[in-house]
Amino acid sequence: MNTQYQKLKGVLGDKVKENEPLATYTTFKIGGPADLFYDAKTIEELVAAVGASRKLGIPVWVLGGGSNILIGDKGIRGFVVKNSTSRIFIRGMKGTLKGGEARGNVYVEADSGVTMNKLVRFTAEEGFAGLEMHLGLPGTVGGAIYMNSKWTHPEGYVGDAVYQAEILTPNNEQRTVAKPYFQFGYDTSSVQKTGDIVVRVVFRLRQGEKSTLWDAANAAIAYRRQTQPQGVFSPGCTFRNISKAQAITAATPEATTSAGFLIDHAGLKGVSIGRAQISPVHANFIINRGGARAWDVIQLITRAKEQVKRQFRVMLEEEIVRVGEF
Repeated sequence: MNTQYQKLKGVLGDKVKENEPLATYTTFKIGGPADLFYDAKTIEELVAAVGASRKLGIPVWVLGGGSNILIGDKGIRGFVVKNSTSRIFIRGMKGTLKGGEARGNVYVEADSGVTMNKLVRFTAEEGFAGLEMHLGLPGTVGGAIYMNSKWTHPEGYVGDAVYQAEILTPNNEQRTVAKPYFQFGYDTSSVQKTGDIVVRVVFRLRQGEKSTLWDAANAAIAYRRQTQPQGVFSPGCTFRNISKAQAITAATPEATTSAGFLIDHAGLKGVSIGRAQISPVHANFIINRGGARAWDVIQLITRAKEQVKRQFRVMLEEEIVRVGEF
């Protein structure tokens, strides 16, 4: 073990693991080991671990719920911090009482390591509207902010409900920033470029009827189950949908923007390389049938891009994030 790694273990103690396999921490169940690994249970531990690594010049990467990522077969060099922070609480309410009912906004704070499912269930049960359509969304609050995760039935983005957040900058400065800082867009936020780490998020929600919110949440998860592969290892969607302008220029069938439709109609639905397969249920999902390698997935991604470009004159962009050495 190199000297800097030894120093980091000296700072953080026995919780630091060496050569920890990462596949088990991802929804894809693919990926090699991390040189060093640490499971942060609190915000204080998360900030301290990241700060110590940076001060020693050790590359650090924060792992959330493990969805939407593909970790290379050779793993990740440096330090991986698993974000297992878990606190949710009501920060406050602002509004009026009318007809005996509270009307106005509710502010709910969640650690970035909280799973989106846990947060959605909490808010629905409390009668707070604004996140209910995201029931079934894999991953954590931090990952959902990073990707500005979305749902389309009805359409809604996690970023829509953000009020403010606390971030840890690359210079180890903890800052509170308002929603505009994130420049939310389709599958994008500013933190994809800045290198900021989201620490906690305050969501601005509305007073709602609990039963109505649960109806919407259950309808969303039912739709996921009908249209997406279930009971399989997958990171989520592989590619971003194309823009309307691209669809019109390429004259896709019925001007569709669906990446899954294009992959399906390029004849790739169900195609396998090794133990990785383009899902026979939804072609924008690649699944691990057990023992798949990252390299198998990369080859499927390349094949899908090439065949869609050949047939529809559109270059698909990856939504899945590649991490580590392949």
